[in-house]
Amino acid sequence: MKVKFLTVIWGTRYIDEFVRLSLPSYLAPGNLPYVAGQTELEMLILTSTEGQAHFSELAIMERVRALCPVRFILIDDLITTGIYGVTLTLAYARGIMDSGPEQTNTHFIFMNSDFVLADGSLRATISKLGEGYPCIMAPSLRASAEPTLPILASSLSDEGHCLAVPPRSMVRLAFENLHPTAVAKTVTQQFVSCETHNQMYWQVDEATLLARYHLIFMLAIKPEVPMPPVNSYCDYGFVPELVPSGKIGFMDDSDDFFMLELQPQAQEQALLRCGIKSVGSIATELSRWTTSEHRRCAQVDLVFRSGPGGEALPEVKALAREFMADVASRMTPNAVPHEGHEYWSSGLEAWASLKFSLSGKWTWPPEVLDPEKRNVQVRKRTDLVGRYHAMLRVAQVYTGRLPDVRIWNHLWLDSCLVLDWVANVIQVKPRRVLLICPADSSLARYLPGRLPIDIQQMPNSVGEEGPHKAYDRILIHIYRANIRQLRKWLEIADRHLAHGGQLAVFIEHQNSELERSNFSSELSRYTQEVLPANWIGYRVEGRFVGGRFKRKLRLIERLFFRFLRPSSIQKLPMVVVAVNCWCVWATVMMLYNILMRGAASARCPDYCSSAMLSLSRRSRNADRV
Repeated sequence: MKVKFLTVIWGTRYIDEFVRLSLPSYLAPGNLPYVAGQTELEMLILTSTEGQAHFSELAIMERVRALCPVRFILIDDLITTGIYGVTLTLAYARGIMDSGPEQTNTHFIFMNSDFVLADGSLRATISKLGEGYPCIMAPSLRASAEPTLPILASSLSDEGHCLAVPPRSMVRLAFENLHPTAVAKTVTQQFVSCETHNQMYWQVDEATLLARYHLIFMLAIKPEVPMPPVNSYCDYGFVPELVPSGKIGFMDDSDDFFMLELQPQAQEQALLRCGIKSVGSIATELSRWTTSEHRRCAQVDLVFRSGPGGEALPEVKALAREFMADVASRMTPNAVPHEGHEYWSSGLEAWASLKFSLSGKWTWPPEVLDPEKRNVQVRKRTDLVGRYHAMLRVAQVYTGRLPDVRIWNHLWLDSCLVLDWVANVIQVKPRRVLLICPADSSLARYLPGRLPIDIQQMPNSVGEEGPHKAYDRILIHIYRANIRQLRKWLEIADRHLAHGGQLAVFIEHQNSELERSNFSSELSRYTQEVLPANWIGYRVEGRFVGGRFKRKLRLIERLFFRFLRPSSIQKLPMVVVAVNCWCVWATVMMLYNILMRGAASARCPDYCSSAMLSLSRRSRNADRV
């Protein structure tokens, strides 16, 4: 059996996370080592040029190469910001097309980079493929990454290169840290619900969970026909296109196969609602997007087991069957076609508009082009709607990026914290200025045009010596998500701060309005990370922006933006309404910004969105006092 194992990943941070747990789980004895012993195995890693270089530095890759050949396929041209699903689909398609005429003689196993496998899962996959199924579908169970990662990391062996956890142990860990969205999709509880029901769960007993999945992962495919131009997301588009016979096998019991999906606890929290959701509303939601493949997959019972038990499983299966029949009876009789699915078309249009805004050229990925006709295989409206999305992108760029934004922008007050610092630096005229920031910092593009400034980009795993000069002014730009790394950044900055110099820290809470937690309260609990170890030797001042009203205004703006991208021609009138409402919103936001610009900012408001800390060394006389 010829097998190609495909995974898609790029970015140093995500690669490091991948090799920390996911890749070691693939190296468990019952996974890739078993596959390598039973098949002609090759691993294909679809990544960026930078990602390939980073992989080459990792010791664990030697362990992988000892098992099977490893080959990199570059996807730099497919990578954009924020359209992950489109890039993932196109990358997997590129990995399949790479085999050329041998596609139909090859078994492709797909593995997303945030999946962690229980030991023996790939052994069961090969066994299932050996039964003659050209397609294998498998569920993943989502757990909160924050509490789960340390426990899994403690189980690493073989110098951190192997994670061999039995299925029931990993399921137990998932049950104990079940992601809030999975809890909300459990129809046998009545506390919390979710806006989307792509998966549904039923409690059987403390060790058993029953599930039905409309959206399930295509684990392995042996194409019956070569890969055609991509016309839908891989989850539900590859199967009907590559396996027209419709012969599908399911990994339906976690004792045979278990795949843990690790996601931040805050992921998709905006979809959660307290209370139950009616069967009618679930049916209405599913009618909008489910294809015939989705509906077919949802007829299969999937069982997760963390231990002995499950005596009530037949009874619960009957309840689930009755519930799903009730949902199906309320759904529209005709499924949504997978080809040119609304989600795919809008995602591809957004992908193309991002590329257009960066290059000024209207281009399409080769994976969606017909190799004979060289025509884009998407709906005719794609070019028109795509250009409309490009216009929105240009409008977004025109409104500016922090700190260079217009006065009606929700980030204008946040930008003022940086602009005030810049004005102060220009007035003092220091000899040397340094910016320490992440690689994607908007300040790294803005400040060099206003100040003579050096830039030190800091990776996630901060450990570099940094610059070798003494600086009169140092600004650290850090995101709220990385705030626990700030102490190390401060140590580096302190070593290179000139006598009498001043240090500033700009903490940006990106998309703060989407988090329910109050960052103002959290920030106070991060005191040890935010202040340097020798903070007693500094004069510390803080300025803050945010507030409940600012947060609500931004949430309203996001609501308008949803209607600026109509999913059908019938919704075009909503675009006109949204544009007019946004004009009113922009006026209110501008008045609010003007009013709050002169307000005292030393007091931290609720739901802080940005903070600027200034640290200047105390004089010796002040120290004696």
